[in-house]
Amino acid sequence: MSKIRLKELTLKRLSKAIIRRIKNIPHYLSWQLENEEYKINKEKLLKYKDIHKGKRCFIVANGPSLKKMDLSLLKNEITIGMNRIFLLKDVNGFVPNYLVVADIDVQLRQFADEYNRIDITRFYNWNTRSLFTPSENLMFFKESFKSEFQPDFTKQVGTGKSVAFTCLQLAYFMGFSEVILIGKDHSYNISGMPHDSVKATGNEENHFIKGYFKEGYKWDVPDYIGEEYAYSLAKIAFENNNRKVYDATINGKLNIFEKKDFDSFF
Repeated sequence: MSKIRLKELTLKRLSKAIIRRIKNIPHYLSWQLENEEYKINKEKLLKYKDIHKGKRCFIVANGPSLKKMDLSLLKNEITIGMNRIFLLKDVNGFVPNYLVVADIDVQLRQFADEYNRIDITRFYNWNTRSLFTPSENLMFFKESFKSEFQPDFTKQVGTGKSVAFTCLQLAYFMGFSEVILIGKDHSYNISGMPHDSVKATGNEENHFIKGYFKEGYKWDVPDYIGEEYAYSLAKIAFENNNRKVYDATINGKLNIFEKKDFDSFF
């Protein structure tokens, strides 16, 4: 499976990739040199190693299909949410057990105030640690630029072009034997080349609530090919360890994991 199409390899995309790598240098060094900040963070991460061994969890993405689901069924389940999933609290009361946010500019910088106020257990990108108030339930992970599946969340995890891939690596690290992915529609009403930055109109319906991105806010065109390659690596990693990932997204367009009806799990 190809990770990138030649026609998508634009000058703009290359320049953005170079800039990201330059900005990453001090953060990479701070991680590699294993200073006191790193050691404290690693100790916190290690507490979650195999913490849910043999259990199942639901990874909750941000797609509009969530509006068609009865999330009250998850009240006794372990859930890993991503990005601004916490906005669902005011809609239907849903709050995940864990929150994972990987995107530096679109999510963590653009909504830093919101992410600073969340009081559930959180895992944020290491490169943004200076933006947030230290807390016992806040930890940071370091991303590499490789689309590789990293079973040890205390090491640099693969980017996978999607925070859902980060969630899968965390779920593996936590020891879950069964993972059910929901809300991963894998289909956006947006035009442009992968990783192009676009401004929101405030009327998009690409997420579980209209206006997820208010007018003028920036977000990126998804990289479907890159994501699918990463998910295929996650599938292999789980199955090689006798674990399973199911996709219970309603009418989801991702065709990597075995499809299963959401209600069948209850």
